[in-house]
Amino acid sequence: MNTPSPDNPRQRRQQQRAIDTRARILDAAGQVFLEKGYDGASIADILFAADTTKGALYGHFKGKLEIAKAIMADTLTMDGLVPQRVKLQEVVDIGMILAYRLVNEPALLAALTLSFHHNAREIYGTPWPDWIQFNIGQLTDAKERGEVRPHVAPEEHAYQISGAWSGLAFTGRAIDGDLSNFQARVSVMYKSMMAAIAQPEVLPFVDFSADRGERLYTAFLAEHRSSPGSEQP
Repeated sequence: MNTPSPDNPRQRRQQQRAIDTRARILDAAGQVFLEKGYDGASIADILFAADTTKGALYGHFKGKLEIAKAIMADTLTMDGLVPQRVKLQEVVDIGMILAYRLVNEPALLAALTLSFHHNAREIYGTPWPDWIQFNIGQLTDAKERGEVRPHVAPEEHAYQISGAWSGLAFTGRAIDGDLSNFQARVSVMYKSMMAAIAQPEVLPFVDFSADRGERLYTAFLAEHRSSPGSEQP
């Protein structure tokens, strides 16, 4: 039997369909988890929302728990982040990218909501420790470069960043009913926090634009789609 070549167009289309199906299931599951919570959601609900079959779903996931774990694992990625001359810019950038994605990706919003389940870490995990560790690393590098003030403790401020970011998401949904102003509010949050910890001469070189996350992430997606091996469905 002939093994299909990795460059075979038919094989690439099949691989892309599998990727698209998985993403559709996760997005649909995210919406179901948002509406019904993890405990209230069922596989039948997810199948209906994803408009797919049991065979397609179980070809990717063993069940609801594995779907929730995948949502959490896929949530906190560094996709779209580009190395910057000023390290504090990277701290801002990942938060702005995630803010843009939160508005546009149901699975990401679901992950945020699921992460506050009282025993999320024991059930399906939570992305917060990874983000905190990332911010600790970036703030530590920034401090070594002299970008932040001497009193700054990276561990303490890393917690402040993740807490303030998630708090804005929840208050935005509670007060506004949606996340239409979320990116602008995250931008203001970072301006305030960086004004408190950054050396004054560094601040003019940090871009706090509300659309920065969108620009970085859409550029990443465009590059990914045009790279060898990527194919539009």
